[in-house]
Amino acid sequence: MMSAAASVAGKAKKVCLEIDKKEYKTLLQVLEMADWILNAHSQEEDKKNKPFTDLEQKVFALAQDAGWGKLVEFSKEHKQFLPTAAYEETCSVMPLIEEFENETFWDELIDRLAERDVVGELGEKAFLALPPEQRMEKIDEVRERYTAEMEKHGVDRLGILESKAPAKRK
Repeated sequence: MMSAAASVAGKAKKVCLEIDKKEYKTLLQVLEMADWILNAHSQEEDKKNKPFTDLEQKVFALAQDAGWGKLVEFSKEHKQFLPTAAYEETCSVMPLIEEFENETFWDELIDRLAERDVVGELGEKAFLALPPEQRMEKIDEVRERYTAEMEKHGVDRLGILESKAPAKRK
């Protein structure tokens, strides 16, 4: 079990967490999920993610002491700790991430299509003039139709309609 006590060093109070080997492995998996959210869609390193990356590196640096040295190693090429192939094969939370992304895809698609249709029907000005509860009621009515469609057909019947005039926006 890894352990330490809280201490005050200068102005910064240090908080130490006591976790066992199994919890450390779970922490690695939580960090993988966080890293995915922060970096999956970016091409370059984002400076605002540095505090998260720094904390991840601190946790990775403890892998050997936690009994999980086979899951994390220091890459001289990248000058940082990285998950190993053994981690990817035995611990990866990608199935959880993929399940989340799949559910989010359908929710977002249905929500955006429903709102688009309601705004197209009422006009943007009239839509925004409605109280928020009425807006949600109208969107929910359309959302139900899209939910039924997506559950039955997925994206098979989705397509782009070619039109000379843009969608009706009042």
